[in-house]
Amino acid sequence: VTMNMMINQFNFDLNNQLTSIAKDSYELSSGNAIQLPQDNPVSNNYIMNFKEKINKINDYQNNITAGQSILNSTDSALNSISTILNNANTIALQGANVTNSDSLTSLQKSVEALKQSLLSVANTSVGNTYIFAGSKSSNPPFSLDSNGNVVYSGDAASIQYSVEPGATATVNIDGTQLLPIFKALDNLELALKSGNQETISNTIADIKSAIDTVNDLQSIVGSRQNMMQYLANYYSNALTNYNSILSSYQDIDFPTVATDYATRRTAYQAALKVGAQILPQSLVNYLQ
Repeated sequence: VTMNMMINQFNFDLNNQLTSIAKDSYELSSGNAIQLPQDNPVSNNYIMNFKEKINKINDYQNNITAGQSILNSTDSALNSISTILNNANTIALQGANVTNSDSLTSLQKSVEALKQSLLSVANTSVGNTYIFAGSKSSNPPFSLDSNGNVVYSGDAASIQYSVEPGATATVNIDGTQLLPIFKALDNLELALKSGNQETISNTIADIKSAIDTVNDLQSIVGSRQNMMQYLANYYSNALTNYNSILSSYQDIDFPTVATDYATRRTAYQAALKVGAQILPQSLVNYLQ
């Protein structure tokens, strides 16, 4: 064994130790078991695959959260509209049984107040999105013209969010479905103004029809809320599983790597000391 061979072998061993120490250092600082794809191509492919799955789930979860916010606000708004209509029905029943003009005027003013409340609810927004405006959701969809008539400036478009591969979920109720409700209150107001008890009685059927419409819309919204909650739970569980699998391929075992790192550094320092003692003496012997 020549001196050059000993020196080369020593340097080779030291470089291997340094490479291992550097790898351990990277893993400890990053928490990742793979520094470069070529370190473990199979595991790296799994990591990339599960990261893609997780990113898609995160997108779906964001859409579901946004959709749930709109649906929850819609449900609350419909509850308020239902209360307004029940109050209107009570007023209609009262109006059909009174003839005193002062009482009718008072009831008429109560209906005007209900219309204003309905207008406010119909212009409910979530952030900058008006929930009953269809696709024209940047501006309040309902207003009153100079004659006090309701004007709808939204559209009948569905607002949909991607919630699973190849599937979307509708999250809105467009404002066109609220127009008959406004009409029912308008008719009641006009009937009270006329003072005709038969005309007032005829508005009760319109109000009850409007109540039925709201009940149907609430059922639709409730069904959508249930679906969204199911998907939210499903993705939450899937995300937990995917992150666990990703961790098994990507994350290091900290105690093991830390122990290896300390052991290799100790061995490296010892090798340097031994080398400093042996190589010079070997070189002297070689020269002799």
